[in-house]
Amino acid sequence: MKALIRRALPRAIRPRRIRGGPLRGVWLVTSWHDYPAGILGRTEGPLLDWFSNEVRPGDTWIDVGAHYGYTAFALTRLVGTGGRVFAFEPVAMTAGCVDQGRLLNRFDQLTVLPMGLGAANTLEVRRLPLTRGMADATHAGSTLAHVDATFARFDWVWPLVHGGNDTIHGIKIDVQGMELEVLDGMRDALRHWRPRIVVELHAGVSRERVLRLLSDAGYSGEATAIDPAHGESAPRLLDDRSYAFNPA
Repeated sequence: MKALIRRALPRAIRPRRIRGGPLRGVWLVTSWHDYPAGILGRTEGPLLDWFSNEVRPGDTWIDVGAHYGYTAFALTRLVGTGGRVFAFEPVAMTAGCVDQGRLLNRFDQLTVLPMGLGAANTLEVRRLPLTRGMADATHAGSTLAHVDATFARFDWVWPLVHGGNDTIHGIKIDVQGMELEVLDGMRDALRHWRPRIVVELHAGVSRERVLRLLSDAGYSGEATAIDPAHGESAPRLLDDRSYAFNPA
């Protein structure tokens, strides 16, 4: 039923004011088909609550997998004019929507980078399935339309874009199945800065490898569920849920 309703929603992408929630009134450039929950302001509630407790004015945050910019805009408001947010989005068209939203909202502290993060030492182009404005590796082999996107490792890109200030306070990652590649590509930054990390995990991603990689970078093996499942006493690292990790 949900899929049928989505197919009937308008596909025109244009600036729209978010209608409710913590970002009410913020401009979001998207379509009803691609992101109805974003337009209504009924998405990412637990994550935005976590941001409100963890993000400080003046911080530098990295948003990996920005989509249409909902979480990037939330981070941008929290870091304030003295902070910085760098939003990475591999789908060029979608990244353009985020940048248009940046201009409409006058978020000068936000930098939008039309590329994805992975484990490659230099730039590489990958063809991935495209769904609702997202490059989605979890749909490999599907009949969806595909998009060509540019990727590189964060540790290679960051010195080129940080503008002389390489400090990092936090990282949000939501990359539709590419979590391990992203984390592998930022090992140096994780070891050096020990930023707060929140990752949405997806089907097919090895939880053991995620925990081992984070442990090697100096993080605790304990995860904090951003939106715990009903009755969950300890995080089970479920699909399509976000978890926070702190330095050991």
